Amino acid sequence: MGNPYNLGWKLGAVLSGTAHHDILSTYNAERRPIALRLIELDKQMSEFYSQGPRYASEEYQNFRDGFSKFLSGISVTYEPNALVTRLAADREPRQSGNSNGDIAPQSVAGIAKNIALGQRLPSHKVVCQCESTAVHLASALPCTGKWRILVFAGDLSSKEQEDIVHHLGETLQSLQRKYSKDGSHTTSTIEVLLLHSGSRTSVEPLDLHEVYHPWDGAQGWDLWKIFSDDAGEFEPCSSAYKKYGVDKKDGCLAILRPDQHVSFVGPLDHHSPVESFFANFMISSSQ
Repeated sequence: MGNPYNLGWKLGAVLSGTAHHDILSTYNAERRPIALRLIELDKQMSEFYSQGPRYASEEYQNFRDGFSKFLSGISVTYEPNALVTRLAADREPRQSGNSNGDIAPQSVAGIAKNIALGQRLPSHKVVCQCESTAVHLASALPCTGKWRILVFAGDLSSKEQEDIVHHLGETLQSLQRKYSKDGSHTTSTIEVLLLHSGSRTSVEPLDLHEVYHPWDGAQGWDLWKIFSDDAGEFEPCSSAYKKYGVDKKDGCLAILRPDQHVSFVGPLDHHSPVESFFANFMISSSQ
């Protein structure tokens, strides 16, 4: 299923006119190494099973556990390309020229210790701000062909942090409009989600920038894009921030592809790498 999933959303983006056809070349670059790895695993499995009952067969579970994450797709990792950024050598986001002379943004190492570039984002329990229910973050990432910008907003009780998140919201709203057929968030290729590190009751959603709770003329404010990190108060589970390895004070930003693989990770107060990342392959409404 990984092959049609990978190719399907890319074909959809090109045919709908939201992305340049160059992204189709990433299909072979991403999936061929996975196919070769699968063939190698099949050989190992065939050899293991063909030897019949023996002492080593008692180690079946350990043998299977060694590649179960790969077979399930959880540990499948795509190498850097136009849709997956490289890691910078330090904590400052960088941009460097690629072979085409375009700006190639780089992610920041160590800012989200347990989020691996090129892998699918792990799903952890968070609290839906407006419903006060613990849900898996993956439930907010349906396969609709949209890119997601996941804002780990950090501690919004800090005025300084609140200002950083608000300023970021202005940039994200501009990006949504740039890659939208009619300038609205509903037709935009980009969707914005926010996960803050405080309790649900510590944040008033309507005090945040509108991009985090966009207005819909028919249904009103969309409050289902804001989440809090206090699922432990509802169910026996650990903090999502802790599991993702994100600082609860400063937060960070992650860009997720339509297949939920992570493309970029960086700080909240450096916006140009985010803008450059999308500009390299997306088609704006003005083009």
